[in-house]
Amino acid sequence: MHNLLIVEDENIERRALRYIIEDKLSCINICGEAKSGFEAIEMAKTSTPDIILMDVEMPELSGLEAQKEIIKFLPNVHTIILSAYDDFAFTQSAIRIKVIDYLLKPIRPNDLIESINRSISLINTQNDRVISDNQDDTLIKEAMKYIDKHYNTYINLQSIAAYVHLNPQYFSRYFKSKIGINFINYLSSFRIIKAKDLLLNTDKNITEISQNVGYVDSSYFSKVFLKSVGMSPNHFRYQNKKQHF
Repeated sequence: MHNLLIVEDENIERRALRYIIEDKLSCINICGEAKSGFEAIEMAKTSTPDIILMDVEMPELSGLEAQKEIIKFLPNVHTIILSAYDDFAFTQSAIRIKVIDYLLKPIRPNDLIESINRSISLINTQNDRVISDNQDDTLIKEAMKYIDKHYNTYINLQSIAAYVHLNPQYFSRYFKSKIGINFINYLSSFRIIKAKDLLLNTDKNITEISQNVGYVDSSYFSKVFLKSVGMSPNHFRYQNKKQHF
């Protein structure tokens, strides 16, 4: 169900719009009827409509002026302008303030229904995109948690992809698109950070540290560390502890 606000200063036209909508669109809830631009702003604040039918020619505050204020607190509202004037410059102004459609009076019922249905379709697409983005964020968070918990064991692309229920090739591309580096490089960097902490804050030898951060072969760990940091693990420990003291 989507909330729709009718903004029209003529009583007969408000009633006609309500009748058409309630007769043809069961998925729409008319959340209010405003008779002026000022009233439209106040109603929009309290009823938070998804769609607004906005008459342009109203006393005191025009529909476009009301729209400028409404999008300050409802930036994603879908506003359909109703006007008796077919003016290109006017239409351009409406587009600049996020009006999604422009219907000429007298409004034909079919045109009104089609315009509202287009708005509903756009809203649903936007909502689906938000849901997908949230799911994507959840997957990344789960992958990060997995790395944080298992970095000191043997993990690889296949095991973490299986954990988040994705194909390894897809997960690899997806991970890089979200984080900016590929999974292997991220895991390596994460392990090096943990290794630095152990080098500076424990007396463990290189073999022990290597195993503690997930490297079975200490020689390979030293090569990875050297490539990442620019010095060997022992040199890093000596230099930083010397500077500390």
